[in-house]
Amino acid sequence: MIEMLDRSAPAPEPARHWPVSREGTPRVPVPALQAELRAAMADEVDYAMVLVSCDMQLVHANRAARRGLEDGVAYSDACGELHVRCRVDQAGLAAAVHAACSRGLRGYVQLSGPQGASAAVAVVPQRGRNGTDAALLTFSRAQVCESLSLNAFARHHGLTAGETRVLEAVCSGHSAAAIARRHGVAVTTVRTQLTSLRAKTSAKTVNDLLRTMALLPPMVNVLQRGQLHTS
Repeated sequence: MIEMLDRSAPAPEPARHWPVSREGTPRVPVPALQAELRAAMADEVDYAMVLVSCDMQLVHANRAARRGLEDGVAYSDACGELHVRCRVDQAGLAAAVHAACSRGLRGYVQLSGPQGASAAVAVVPQRGRNGTDAALLTFSRAQVCESLSLNAFARHHGLTAGETRVLEAVCSGHSAAAIARRHGVAVTTVRTQLTSLRAKTSAKTVNDLLRTMALLPPMVNVLQRGQLHTS
């Protein structure tokens, strides 16, 4: 898990210090509003995204990262430096970050975590207006899609509660037999529900359905505001 202090920008001034419009409402400065909207936009993405400096200091993390990175494949120490569980991975990630910051190279790193967990990380160079260099780390998702996106998809296509549960299980990688055991029903029942799912969503195969789910736009639950913790 990660403990993060957002050092990307100073906190905006209180509204009482902002200019007031003719209607008497505070007028938010454009730079402060833009910074707030950029942070809010990143929070709606269901990929964990972390901005780090060249020396691996954490600068900013979106909500998905603050909830925890891939079951603990990464964490921060008391000084706010990003670490990963495997020392070999740490060296590889640090090298990719340095290459991004110093030479503008994009990179890819595969990280290992506890209990067989793993995560792919894209390392993308970022250049600030003041000439400072940083790297954006985007972690692979732990699931095909967010539950809110899945539920919205299910409502749109008129899926029953049982079909929605089957869809959730399929997106988690479970087979028809495993779903049947989990729900205490016959395998034929699950297969009938899968057939109905494909018919309602115009998916020819289960793989087609999974591809559709993977391409859904994210709808992140605003109530999931977990804090980052030092490991």
